Amino acid sequence: MALQDMHIFNTWTQKVATETVDQKVRIFNEASGGTLILGNEQTIGDYVEEASYKIIGSLVSRRNAYGDNTVNDSNISQLKDVSVKVDGRVGPVIWTSEQFHRLGKSEQEAGLIIGEQAAEAMIQDYLNVAFMALKSAIAEHNELVHDGSANNISLSALNKGAAKFGDRSQSIKTWLMHSTTYHDLIGEAINNQNRLFNIGNINVHEDGLGRRYIFTDSPALATTTGEDTLYHTLGLTPGAVQVQTGPLHSVTVDITGNENLKKRWQGEFSYMLGLKGYAWKVATGGKSPNDTNLGTGANWEKIVTSHKDTAGVMVTSK
Repeated sequence: MALQDMHIFNTWTQKVATETVDQKVRIFNEASGGTLILGNEQTIGDYVEEASYKIIGSLVSRRNAYGDNTVNDSNISQLKDVSVKVDGRVGPVIWTSEQFHRLGKSEQEAGLIIGEQAAEAMIQDYLNVAFMALKSAIAEHNELVHDGSANNISLSALNKGAAKFGDRSQSIKTWLMHSTTYHDLIGEAINNQNRLFNIGNINVHEDGLGRRYIFTDSPALATTTGEDTLYHTLGLTPGAVQVQTGPLHSVTVDITGNENLKKRWQGEFSYMLGLKGYAWKVATGGKSPNDTNLGTGANWEKIVTSHKDTAGVMVTSK
């Protein structure tokens, strides 16, 4: 592959991957009811370090209409929703020069094929890591968890989970669950389904009452001990997860010295992950964290006063 051809291949791979991600995440954001927000900086705004205002305590109190006493000021303070930068790699992928030539494929077509596959894999990584972090952060707080592990999932169990938000239970807009949980629920009460989104093994459906369900066999949504498996269903509020995506960067090199000429392609990408109501603790979770650190609930610090201002709730079932 000549240097010019390599440049064309890399350009097309990066262009297709980046454009495919942008197109897919726009559809996904709408399908999720705005609970999972993915996109570049222009799409989702500055979620990297978003300033939010802490609720002012005792803002309203009794006043003596006949008195002249001094009163104390209430201060407006800001919280920082601090996201974490997650780094990922695509490949390396290796192939012989003959593979594409025998298929009659150009370098642009090869870049299109790999770029589309890379985009799908990147989106699934965004979501699987987000699900893992979200489940771990919520699980740290008993007031956000309904333990229904003695039974299979039911609408009653979901209602008890939503009840953790009390008078703001209606802010739970979307339920994220394992496919096993979803099919258990179908057998009970989900009718007139409308498919809103699909990519890989991630699906979004809506029932006749406007309730949205995201189901996927993400490892974070099931815990197996021996022969027993518990499933974790997350009830999400708007903006529960924010993923600020970045472009794919890649390099292609020739490999010589073997019987057949080969080429190796490798890409890398980064994105910012934020959870509503939580801040990433750099002191314990570190920078460029691995999956173990991202999935450790203690590394996500709850920074809002009320649990009703967080990303959502969790229901555990068998």
